[in-house]
Amino acid sequence: MQFVLDTNEYIFAFGYIKEASPHPSKRLIPLILELFPLYELRISRLIVEEVRPHLALEDFAKFIRFVNDLTIIDEDMLIPFELGAKYENKGLKSSDALIAAYCEWTDVDILVTENRHFLRRQPDFPFKVLSSEKCLKLIKTSR
Repeated sequence: MQFVLDTNEYIFAFGYIKEASPHPSKRLIPLILELFPLYELRISRLIVEEVRPHLALEDFAKFIRFVNDLTIIDEDMLIPFELGAKYENKGLKSSDALIAAYCEWTDVDILVTENRHFLRRQPDFPFKVLSSEKCLKLIKTSR
């Protein structure tokens, strides 16, 4: 099964967030790593670029090592322009449209995100859209 994790998932998982209970992404990322190659990640250059300013240098280095251990970074320029335009026409802002186009282009099964714009539009996509919490439950029940 292939996943794309949206920018916010990496920020929650690799960034320092002081909270009583850690974000589900902090559990999801190690689980995907543990179950690789049964569960695979895809990541676009846009996501890497969006993550960078939100993490400390040491945390970004951990993120890059994680990504390099599991996958390669796909260049956004390879995604057909028409796919991005299709999602912009559906009302997504340009960066979200590019991520949706990337998910369709790479034929992933699931986009993991906390982005309400994606979560509300689920039926419009050729891939599932799940929060990290729901994705954790899915993986645990399918094991």
